[in-house]
Amino acid sequence: MKFIFLFFYFFLLGLQGKANNPYPAQPGSLYLAWPTPNPSFAKGLGYHTFLQKTGPDKEFESGSYGCVRNNGYKFHEGIDLSPVQTALNGRAEDSVFSAMSGIVRHINDKPSDSAFGKYVVLEHTDFNPILYSLYGHLDSIDPMIEEDRFVNTAQRLGRMGNTASFSIPLNRSHLHFEIGIRLSDNFQKWYERQPFKTQNKHGNYNGYNLVGLDPLKFYSAYKNSRFASPMDYIRSLGEITKVQVPHRQTPDLILRNPGLSPSFDPRASISSWICSFGSNGIPLKLTPSGTHCPQIKILEYNQSLEIGRCRKLVVLKNGKLAPSELLNACLEILFID
Repeated sequence: MKFIFLFFYFFLLGLQGKANNPYPAQPGSLYLAWPTPNPSFAKGLGYHTFLQKTGPDKEFESGSYGCVRNNGYKFHEGIDLSPVQTALNGRAEDSVFSAMSGIVRHINDKPSDSAFGKYVVLEHTDFNPILYSLYGHLDSIDPMIEEDRFVNTAQRLGRMGNTASFSIPLNRSHLHFEIGIRLSDNFQKWYERQPFKTQNKHGNYNGYNLVGLDPLKFYSAYKNSRFASPMDYIRSLGEITKVQVPHRQTPDLILRNPGLSPSFDPRASISSWICSFGSNGIPLKLTPSGTHCPQIKILEYNQSLEIGRCRKLVVLKNGKLAPSELLNACLEILFID
């Protein structure tokens, strides 16, 4: 598949208020567009030209992906994109566009129901593995954007805003943007087993079930033509840990994304799974095994690849390596009975 970037042409479309796919589809081509009208990233400019920092005394890096909040102790799973155009009162006037063509899978139009405020999740089935993109803190969502509806690359989703279940100042309106993988079709079953005090109002598109990649690294890789497909990109991510998990069934992640388990044979007897994970618990590869193990076992661990102290996958317990709370949650969701 050939990947085509729409950065500069798409920027012109955004300023003109146009919404639909700027180029006709071509066989063998996949399009990736920047989700706002700001051309700064495409021009190779610095963070300060396109990221929204968390406060006037904060660094622009606080709007990036990773352990960038609360002195490195709080994780941010996406990037916050600042507006190009604002009204006199500080309200953002930028449109928000779909990064890739796909299907609208979830719309939350009640700001109080999520820390993302009004948000939209798209499913991109042309990619292997299937990717999801999330667009949060929207001021408004276009009426034509409905669940199960197909949208083109660079189609308008709504307007940038400051909606959330908490207070975001009007002059810090921005787009929270994520790209990731959905762990399970059975997320609700896992959620009901947790001590959460609030109802899951977002089904399988709850943030706990969407494991994010670093959007800036993802875009940079394709911008520079370093990888031919998302699977190539996933495989290029460093393996932080390899874990053996006792489980005889096939996780639905593999049924939806067979490329994550190239050696999978549905006829083979399975006693456990060998699972490789990258940063933030992103599953890189799941391999079935006929070898039984009584409990989860850490097989390999590369500490140098951990992205920060706020998101560790492996910890030391009683002198032995063990899954962190984060990794345990990922495994529970992946292998939910």
